[in-house]
Amino acid sequence: MLVQAIPAPDGVITSKGCYVDLDIERYHGQCTDGPSISSSGLRTIFIDSPAHYWSSSALNPSRVPFKPTEPMVFGKAAHHLLLGESDFGRLFVVRPTKAPDGRDWNGNNASCREWLAAQAEAGLTVLTAGQIEAIRGMHASLQSHPLIAGGILDGAIEHSMLWQDEETGIWLKARPDAIPTASGDFADLKTAESVAPEDLSRAVSDRRLDMQAALVKWGAKAVLGIDMNDFALVFVEKAPPHCVEVRVIRQDHIEEAEGDLRAALRLFAKCLKNNSWPGPGGSLSDLAPIGLSDFARRRAADRRAFIQQEIAA
Repeated sequence: MLVQAIPAPDGVITSKGCYVDLDIERYHGQCTDGPSISSSGLRTIFIDSPAHYWSSSALNPSRVPFKPTEPMVFGKAAHHLLLGESDFGRLFVVRPTKAPDGRDWNGNNASCREWLAAQAEAGLTVLTAGQIEAIRGMHASLQSHPLIAGGILDGAIEHSMLWQDEETGIWLKARPDAIPTASGDFADLKTAESVAPEDLSRAVSDRRLDMQAALVKWGAKAVLGIDMNDFALVFVEKAPPHCVEVRVIRQDHIEEAEGDLRAALRLFAKCLKNNSWPGPGGSLSDLAPIGLSDFARRRAADRRAFIQQEIAA
């Protein structure tokens, strides 16, 4: 399969395609001639609520500015270096070990604060030497894994698939780490605190990575004209020994996740139409009952029984 990559235009995107050189800020913004949403947005709507999505959405003129956490910054930098992207120097800078005034680095040093402010003004994300060293260790572990050496992460790196959903007309966006050039096997790199089986299962469940895979499946069909065979997750630990595990999401779980995607997309379309973004409780205005959980009720019943015994003793 030959990926027909289209150079990203300077203006908005008006036709479906697999776009190259679409920087991540534009991708997560509104880069199309109509409302667009990615897997992360649909997952937020499904897991949390439309209100949680809307609070930081690029569609919201009063959105809360997004501030990435340190793990997010590390993960983003790791992706750039581990996948061999070419614009690392345009986005990141390594913090020096010495302050600009020659002393050891100290965040309270005025020259250090000025240096950090200058990097922020230039739009650069600051990394420490320790973070770079950790990424080097992750790279070594990845390269020694037989599946990575065999090419599971090879292909078109960080290309963006954009297309319009036929039912709602909303633009959809998917950006897998590696679009295969010789198969229908997609892969995505994930940094992890632990690759123990129970931790990986929790990560897939909590982050609904099956929904991410389902959207890539839709994009592969709509944009590339192919059926996705598998969606592999390549997990690598952030800390030594930087263990690597590769897992393929179950096909039946991806099929179920397609239903969740469709539900979230329909809700997104309704919210757009009504300009209403309800929270977890939905848009119903009637007073709803609330009470104890079944566990709490059983515990209270046991406590009552014990107290009755104490009274009767």
